[in-house]
Amino acid sequence: MRTISQGEPVRITKDLITRAWAQRQQDARVLLRDSLCRGLALVVNPTGMAWSYSYRPRGSDPATGGRWNNRTIKLGVPATMTAEQARIAAHRIKGDVASGEDPATLLRAKVAAKIEGRASTLGRLAEMYAVFLPCRPKMRGSGTASPTYVANELHALRAAIDEMQAAEMPAVDLEPVAVKRMLGRHGKSPAAAIARFGALSRFLDWLVDEERLAVNPCKRVTRATRPRPVAPRTHYLSVPQLATLWRAADKLPELHRDFLRMLIAIPCRRGEAASLEWQHLDLDKGVWTQPEKLTKNGSPHTFFLHPLILHPLRRRHAAMGQPKTGPVFAAPRTGRALTTWRDAKEQLVQAAGMEGWRLHDTRRSFATACAEHGVVETVADAVLNHRQSSTRGGVLGVYQMATRWPEQRAALELWGGLLAEQLRRSAFAKRVRPPRLH
Repeated sequence: MRTISQGEPVRITKDLITRAWAQRQQDARVLLRDSLCRGLALVVNPTGMAWSYSYRPRGSDPATGGRWNNRTIKLGVPATMTAEQARIAAHRIKGDVASGEDPATLLRAKVAAKIEGRASTLGRLAEMYAVFLPCRPKMRGSGTASPTYVANELHALRAAIDEMQAAEMPAVDLEPVAVKRMLGRHGKSPAAAIARFGALSRFLDWLVDEERLAVNPCKRVTRATRPRPVAPRTHYLSVPQLATLWRAADKLPELHRDFLRMLIAIPCRRGEAASLEWQHLDLDKGVWTQPEKLTKNGSPHTFFLHPLILHPLRRRHAAMGQPKTGPVFAAPRTGRALTTWRDAKEQLVQAAGMEGWRLHDTRRSFATACAEHGVVETVADAVLNHRQSSTRGGVLGVYQMATRWPEQRAALELWGGLLAEQLRRSAFAKRVRPPRLH
């Protein structure tokens, strides 16, 4: 598009602006220079008008030794800025130039910073982090994080960003006060606060490493404000209590009955039981082999299946057509691995008349009962697949690679025997036929 300069400078008035707009050209840009303010011009484009101011920065270019080229800066539009207001704005810029500044360059830098800020919002950076996280080496041990850890970490991070209403906020604008407000929302849920604060802090550490932040705002939150760790849970269930839950599970649908009995009989984590697939089981040998991708610590693990749980698994296998692969505890609607068990657990609480316990308490129950019957802690720890415990830490954790499988099997046989004996006693007392053990 060609540019036309309208001769000598003239005093730009409201009427002149109106005439210039009426006489605009479809293929040209017309410049009307103002006679009252040198450098000020009205730019008339085919689709709009704007005020502009041209100036030459003071000094000379050290690279060439010559004077700087002219700079042009947009001041506004006639619709919202009168000619007199444009002159005032131009004189203000003239004063800045006289003091050695370069307003056009500063403005471009400011615009570029805003563009960079929009491209570096916490929401967009979190999506970049989601790509990076699965590849990041573990903070402890070797290898990369498990899919379960990655999913939980990203869920907590996104929840923290949503609660701070910071998805569209540039990362550099995040202040500790926003983090404090987010933590204040979880006064009665310290576990949620810990998860969100930890995930957010690790994400911000990554931004510091990537040189997108100078400092992690979470590090500026005082210790008094940070969420305090939840006290370790010490509750466990006695063998008679577990037998009561086993019996009460008869009132649940078959899927949840077998799933909950699995957690009672085998001291596995609930997520591990939910992700159990038929190819992981050897029902002839009575062995459950967990691949490393499905364990919490990323190490493969093996459970011995004592008769008390082996019979229900065989029965379930036969009822499902003896599949070779696929989830053992498949949701009836999707056919995928079971992902929710809260309602089933509440049904079991009501059926058994026992409250105040959690599914994870069964692992603690196993360890406690084994210790009371002479099983050494190292063996119980091996059954629970605890890598970072006191029995596997330090030099011992580096040099002691034995699985102690015979002792693990003996511990699980003992555990199954204790449960079966208690079920026999309760069955005799209530005149109920005991479960089959073969």
